[in-house]
Amino acid sequence: MTRPGTIVFTGPSLRPADLVELRALAAKTGHDLDVRPPVRRLDLVEVVEAGGVDRVLILDGEFGQSLAVSITEIRSVLAAGQPLAGASSMGALRAVECRTLGMTGSGWVYEQYLSGAIESDGDVALLFDPENYFPVTVPLANVRWLLDQTELSAKEARQALQVAHSVHFRDRRPSHLLRRWKERLPTSVVDLLEPELAEDRQDLWDRKRLDALEAVRAVLEEEN
Repeated sequence: MTRPGTIVFTGPSLRPADLVELRALAAKTGHDLDVRPPVRRLDLVEVVEAGGVDRVLILDGEFGQSLAVSITEIRSVLAAGQPLAGASSMGALRAVECRTLGMTGSGWVYEQYLSGAIESDGDVALLFDPENYFPVTVPLANVRWLLDQTELSAKEARQALQVAHSVHFRDRRPSHLLRRWKERLPTSVVDLLEPELAEDRQDLWDRKRLDALEAVRAVLEEEN
């Protein structure tokens, strides 16, 4: 029997340690896992031209008019019979936009865009280290999820989100975000949020990462 093949386009949504874990899971469940960099324009066409695979999961993708995978490209790939799924970041965006064409989506970020609770593409944008894809800035989607998990009142959470939103995604480093929160929020609010910005805590509320892990695990744990 042929091993199920899965291509995952990822980048800052998953850490190197996550990929080690997922490759081990793929080996255990009998899947061929092909991990590729963030999807770019024409990458999906190349997959189809090469013969296609059982599944393609988009997590991360290049943003920008000349680089981003387009809805037209996704439409043509789906029409060619190539299954596509998305989650976490660019994958969640395109899955919502292309759901009527047959692309599937999953995860908290996907559901937020689907419901209209989040509308801007900028909510998933971030800067990352090009060598290891480690996130350098905090995407607003993660801040939204963090604030939903805290004991802050609705008003306090709204104020904290407004402060985070006022910081451009390129400048939203954890240290800078904390500084802005200290400048504009009550001490009681900062005292709840500051521990979460510690380096050893950030991955725990990285909602894009959590969605990405859930999506890949779900594919690898499917019946052959």
